[in-house]
Amino acid sequence: MFITTAELITSISILGTAAFAFSAVLAASEKNTDIFTVAVLGVITAVGGGSTRDVLLNTTVFWSEEMYYIWIAITSSLIGFLSVSLLKKNLVYTVNLYVDAIAISMFAIQGTDKAWSLGFGLPLGPIMLGIITAVGGGVIRDILLQRPTLLLSKELYAIPVALGCTLHALGLTFAPQYSDISAIVSALLVFYLRHLSISKQVQVPRWALISTGKS
Repeated sequence: MFITTAELITSISILGTAAFAFSAVLAASEKNTDIFTVAVLGVITAVGGGSTRDVLLNTTVFWSEEMYYIWIAITSSLIGFLSVSLLKKNLVYTVNLYVDAIAISMFAIQGTDKAWSLGFGLPLGPIMLGIITAVGGGVIRDILLQRPTLLLSKELYAIPVALGCTLHALGLTFAPQYSDISAIVSALLVFYLRHLSISKQVQVPRWALISTGKS
C-alpha cells in the first residue's frame, strides 16, 4: 500500500521535529546547560518556526491540537542529552550541522505544503512561509544560545531552503497529482545543497554578498 501525501507530510513533520530538537541539544552542548534547560530549548526550537507560520496563517497553532509534537520534541531532547557525551567534541559541530540540515529540509516542505493547502498568498506565500517554518526554529535556538546564526553566514542556508520550497510549489502548481514525489525530491534538494556547503565549503558567491568596503 502506497503512503498518501497527507501521511508523507505528517511523517516529514515528525522527523523534522525530532531533528530540530536534537540539534538544539547539540548546539547547547557548547554551554553548561542542565537537562531541564535542554528540554525547553529543544521544544522551542522544534516548534518555533511552525508556530510563527501558523500565527501568520491565522490558524490554530499546530501543536495545540497535536500535542504529540511536544512529546516528540521532549523525547528527542532527552535522548540527545544522554547521547551527546558519546560524540567526540570535534564531531559535535559537524553532526549538528547535518541534523539541522535534515530538520530544515523537512520543515521547508511541510511549511510550503500547509500554506498551499490553505491557499495562502498563492503562489509566493507558501514559499515564504516554507522558509519561515524551516529557519525560524534554528534562528530562535541560536539567539537563545547567543551564538552566530547560520542565516547570517556565508554558508548556503536560506538559499537551499528557498530553492526547495520553490520546487515543491512548482510541483503543486503543475503536477499536484505527484505532490508526494515533489515533496521528497524538494527535501532531498535542500539536504544535498546543505551537504555541499558543509562538506565542500560551498558558499554564497561573492557578488551576492553585501560589501562594506572594508578589506
